[in-house]
Amino acid sequence: MKGSKKSLQPELNPRKKRVFTLIVILIPVLFFVLLETGLRIFSYGGNTRLFISGTDDISGYWMCNPEVARRYFFMQQTIPTPSKDLFLKQKPANGYRIFVLGGSTTAGFPYGNNIMFSRILHRRLADAFPEKYIEVVNTAMSAINSYTLLDFMDEILKMQPDAILIYAGHNEYYGALGVSSMESLGKNPDFIRTYMKLTRCKTFVLVRNIVGSIRKVTGKNVNKNVQDPTATLMARIVADQKIAYKSDIYEKGKIQFRENLTRIMHKAASAGVPVMLSDLVSNIRDQAPFESVKIDSFPTAQHAFQVAQELERQKNYGDAKIAYLLAKDLDALRFRAAEEFNTIINETAAKFNAPVVPMQTLFAANSPNGLMGNNLFVEHLHPNVHGNFILADGFFNTLKTNQWIAAQWDSSKIKPSSFYEKIWGYTELDSVSAGLGIQYLKGGWPFQPKNTPNHSLDHFKMQTIVDSLAYRVLVDKSFSLQSAHLYLAEYYEIHDQLQKAYAEYQALIFTIPWEIMFYERAAKILIKVNNYDHALALLLESHKYGSNAFTNKWTGQLLITKGMLKQALPFLEKALTDTPDDKQLSTNYEKVKQHLQQQTVSSTPDSIAKEQAAQKLIMENIGIINKIGYDSMMRKIVELLKAEEYNSAYILLHKALEFEDNFFTRKWLGLLSIPQKNYNDAIKHLEIAIKQKPDDFEVLYNLCHAYILTSNKSQARDALMQLEKLRPNFNDPMNLRQKTSEL
Repeated sequence: MKGSKKSLQPELNPRKKRVFTLIVILIPVLFFVLLETGLRIFSYGGNTRLFISGTDDISGYWMCNPEVARRYFFMQQTIPTPSKDLFLKQKPANGYRIFVLGGSTTAGFPYGNNIMFSRILHRRLADAFPEKYIEVVNTAMSAINSYTLLDFMDEILKMQPDAILIYAGHNEYYGALGVSSMESLGKNPDFIRTYMKLTRCKTFVLVRNIVGSIRKVTGKNVNKNVQDPTATLMARIVADQKIAYKSDIYEKGKIQFRENLTRIMHKAASAGVPVMLSDLVSNIRDQAPFESVKIDSFPTAQHAFQVAQELERQKNYGDAKIAYLLAKDLDALRFRAAEEFNTIINETAAKFNAPVVPMQTLFAANSPNGLMGNNLFVEHLHPNVHGNFILADGFFNTLKTNQWIAAQWDSSKIKPSSFYEKIWGYTELDSVSAGLGIQYLKGGWPFQPKNTPNHSLDHFKMQTIVDSLAYRVLVDKSFSLQSAHLYLAEYYEIHDQLQKAYAEYQALIFTIPWEIMFYERAAKILIKVNNYDHALALLLESHKYGSNAFTNKWTGQLLITKGMLKQALPFLEKALTDTPDDKQLSTNYEKVKQHLQQQTVSSTPDSIAKEQAAQKLIMENIGIINKIGYDSMMRKIVELLKAEEYNSAYILLHKALEFEDNFFTRKWLGLLSIPQKNYNDAIKHLEIAIKQKPDDFEVLYNLCHAYILTSNKSQARDALMQLEKLRPNFNDPMNLRQKTSEL
């Protein structure tokens, strides 16, 4: 046709066009599939599942993943980690499994894992229900909020929980993904919940990390503290610092908390798992508001705090408490949950018929005039050691009141909280370390002006080994509090401070209950100091998590000393498998085995002979174990004698004599009795010693002196004659020849 141009390419038929269109669509899809596959093969972003398998000796357990927080913290160089809690992959028939959720208070900050209220609760429940296998797994971390708790729920519910305990709500604004967090992605809860699901996709994580890196480089919407190595996590996580009471962002935080808590309760209810909540507590009396702003129809936070102080001075404690709580609620820096959050907790619990621990009532009851302050808190929010025991007690009693675990709780097996507080595995190192942590926290914002370096430790003086270790724990990220406890325990052992060494191992056991090495070392010390009952109890507890040649051997031998031969045999068998060349162990094993076989085979047993044989075996093992304690004691005595600490040596020598009567003990008891003016005792010990070693000149010389001091003339002369026979014309520094002639 005139004026028209013929097409250079033939037009595709409909079938080819569909294929071509499909290829165009599939290319980007294939690209992302390959990218996702490659990222997974190379484990980009690491494993961020909540639970991972234990390694090596603990492969039969699940444990909390120390990397799980990378799901939520992509702007921080360091991330919080959950506790070192384990639970069995195969839940036993008598098992009762509790998961605990929350933030830094629930994680035990500023203390180690040994002071977490969940760890205290675990031990109390295990003692109250010895017939059950109680597991309490703490998933809490610092700087997380209800988004993280909700995100954990599906993984927790897959692990057959019997109960879930929640203490959370203080971090709703500044915790990861919160409405005012540095790790926030906006203020729309639905979007953020979708985001959390997308983080399971490695491609999404890659894009997120690229965006985060760009934000750091450009500084857009980045808190200046994020990259400050001296800034605390508390300072680094906050984006919008001031949130006025009843403001839009304040209300969004409440909505976020209510919706997430409701979703958590729905998930648990659908799975048939009961949930226990707790109301929230904080320091209201001794923490002035951080930020005081003018709000219509409300006083400033600082004014409310001053009114509260004045009401307290007037001893109007009820109104003072109301004013203190109002001051806390009006504080525009929202590190302490407002009372409306407690209302949300109670309303949500009522909706799902869930019990609530009345924690605020309990803390008030343990505070002067009902005003919670520094008596129970280390700063604005976190409970001190006693406060953590109150937290545990609150959950324990609420479990009991609501008849969880069992309809009837045996009161004879329930010990008060005060009992555990006295015996708990907590040492000076824990106290100093926590104190330094709080000192460092208060050296930064909001306790100090923002964007200023933290110089709180610049003038810290390390006067003791405990000080130096606590300081290193704080400044050296590769040196943990657990490492410090172990180092200090070994230091005390080297210096023969066995009770102090034991206390450090006990703290480690309470911190990492599944580490067999700590039980072994603690048991060795208890055996050395002759505390056999405690050593046996400790070793039996260790077998919940595993065993080795030492724990098997000594469990068996200690059971023999209790006359429990049948129970001892399997432990001895296991130990002998690991150490077949141990002659003492082999002999013990054969004797126990032979004795038990005789009991089984003989139809008309000679009960007296059997009893005598059993007693002989028991006494032999007591002797073996006593020897360990005796040897340790003798080493200490020698050190004291070298240091001329004769009074201490004299006391220990009397104790050593209870275990073994030998020449060394008798000699030194005799020698040291003379300056103590216990002359008759000196003669008694030296006479026995000289019979054991007749040619010992030193013993004989001092015995002659003791005879003179007690006016035993004939015995003194006989001793003098023996001295002359041993060493004619001997040197006589005490003038025994003259003194004997003058008697």
